This record gives sequence, structure tokens and C-alpha cells, in this order.
Amino acid sequence: MAETKKQQEIDPRHRLAQKYMQRAHDEISAKEAKKPQSQRQRPQRLAGKPTLADLRPSISSSTLLHGMMLMGVITVVLLLCTATYLLLNLAFIAGRVIALPVGITIFIGLSYSSAVFLGIVESTSHGHTEPDSAVEGDWRDWFWTMPATWGIVLASAGIGWLLSRLEPESTVTIIGAALWIVYPILQLSTLETGSIGAPISPPVLRSLATRPLIWMTFFAISFLLWKSVVWLAAATWRDPPFLTMLWMGPITTVAFLLYAWSLGQLARWLTIGGR
Repeated sequence: MAETKKQQEIDPRHRLAQKYMQRAHDEISAKEAKKPQSQRQRPQRLAGKPTLADLRPSISSSTLLHGMMLMGVITVVLLLCTATYLLLNLAFIAGRVIALPVGITIFIGLSYSSAVFLGIVESTSHGHTEPDSAVEGDWRDWFWTMPATWGIVLASAGIGWLLSRLEPESTVTIIGAALWIVYPILQLSTLETGSIGAPISPPVLRSLATRPLIWMTFFAISFLLWKSVVWLAAATWRDPPFLTMLWMGPITTVAFLLYAWSLGQLARWLTIGGR
């Protein structure tokens, strides 16, 4: 073994490979140092107590690009939904004609938003927000992410609907509460187990008791976030609501991205805590 090590030290190919590796490392370090602080990749830290420094955003420029694209997609989808609804009421046959292409557009928009959402949550939980790997491919690849996102939303809403049978007058409120509380638990559970067929994760459920402050902080942030969106929509509502949808598209997108980032930070803090 000592002789082999000595041969490697003498072999010029080994020295050349080390030289190239060191040069590549220096180039990566130099590029990383030139980035704004918010875009620098943060090293993973999987043990020890979380600190406020872990909340410092570490976001790639591609995240901003996908955010702008998603903003356009959501705004167009909202406008198309509004136009289709009004047309169905004014001229039912004409509304049916445009309903199919609008439905396809909505389907593609939901697929893309699902891929971006998962990419932000998963990458943020590892310390650096960069959804590129999750949005590779086209809508056919994005489609398969929908059960792990919008499927969980529907399951949470279904739980809320079942609970609302006990108090039918408060159906909307109970479904909203289920989405607020149940959805993040199921979402993190499926990401932890790696399967939507196993939506209950013992470590995630255990963290509700062992890390209650982190969960309460997340619930407070998400409540204020979506309450603000609903309040702004109600305050700016005009009939017909085209201007409202044009205004609410970007606002809804920002809230959507912030919620995904917050959920990723929640997962990161739970992981850092080692529980």
C-alpha cells in the first residue's frame, strides 16, 4: 500500500488531476463569492440547535426567474377562469367552446406550479432555494408531481369537509382550518416518507410535541399570509373582476412562493434540530 501511494505521488497524471480539481474548486469558490449574499449556497447543517442565521435567505437567481414565470401563469389562469365563467353565463354555447382550451391551460398551470412548489420546499429544506431540478422537462413531467401537492390539498380539504358534517353551517370555515393545519403536516409527512401512500410520518407528528414553538410560528405566518390575500381580494373586488384578477395574480403568486419557502424552512429547522 505504501508503494502504491508512493507511485501516485510520483505519477504526473495524479498530480495533473489534483491540479485540475484544485483549479475547479477555486473557480467555484470565486463564483460563489461574487454572488449576492442572498444567493450564496449555504452549507448543510444537520445537527445542533437551529439559529436565526438559518433563516437568512439563500436563493438562486433561477428561483426569481421561475417566480416571474409563475406570476404570469397564475395571472393568465385567473383571467381565463373569469372570462370563461362570465361567458358561460352570457352565452352558454360560446362558453363551452372555450372551456376545453381554458381547462388545458389551467391543467398545465397547476402542473407547473406543483413542480415549482415542490422544488422550493425540498431545496429550501436542504439550505439553498433552487427549484431547477424539480422543473426539468415539460408539463408531462410536472404532471406527476401533482398528486404530491394538489393531491394533498384535496385530501386536507376532504378531511375538513368530513369534519364540517358535524357543523354544516360552518363548512367553509372548517375546510379552511383543515387546509391551514392539516395540509402542512400531511405535506411534510409525504416528503419525509417519500410516498403519497404514506401520508402519516411518525417523526413529523412527534415534532408537533417536541418542537411546538416552530410549528406555532409557521402556523401564525401562514395564517397572516393567506388572510392578507383574502382581505386584499375582498377589498379590491370589482364586478366584473378582471382588474381584481389582474391585481391578485402577482399577489397570489408571491404568497404562494412565500408559503413554499416557509414550509421548506420549517422542514429545515425540524431537520437541524435532529428530531
